[in-house]
Amino acid sequence: MAQERPWEVLATRQVLDTPYLKIRSEHLSLPDGSVLSDYYIIENRGWVGVVPITEDGRFLINRQYKHGIGLEVVEFPAGGIDEHEADPLLAANRELMEETGYSAEPTKIEFLAHMLANPTSAETRIWWYLARDVRKTGEKKIDPAEVIDNMLVTPAELLQLIHSGEFSVQGQIAAAYMALEKLGYLKAHLS
Repeated sequence: MAQERPWEVLATRQVLDTPYLKIRSEHLSLPDGSVLSDYYIIENRGWVGVVPITEDGRFLINRQYKHGIGLEVVEFPAGGIDEHEADPLLAANRELMEETGYSAEPTKIEFLAHMLANPTSAETRIWWYLARDVRKTGEKKIDPAEVIDNMLVTPAELLQLIHSGEFSVQGQIAAAYMALEKLGYLKAHLS
């Protein structure tokens, strides 16, 4: 296993600083003595994802257009952590309500996983939660940049969406499999 050998930051400059995207460039000295003059890193507070499941065992998923890829995407509710949200769980509850109008009792939301989105060029950390027994308790937040259709699917239908490539965001797939295992729909057979 490779040992951690941190790179030395010789200089930093902010390349882009907007409310939605921050990028810095670092001038670096590597452990072997070589120097990289422009290493770009996307800065953010991270984001959260929620795997919501209803009392009757159906997963609540979203279908929405994502302009970055130019396609309609099927995924779980997810989004960025706002500056005032010190605890990712606050962001998870907010995103679930904003994107679906659903919520879960505090005792029904549990930590599922912590993931890294793109450790080569981003600081993005992702906190995933499993929300059991979600129910409609409010209204979705109207946002013209996020037109979301909600769907309820069975565990078998979720797997079919994954295997057909329709549910295809990599971290979302990992969270789906982890939730399916935690809920007892999948069993790991390790030797």
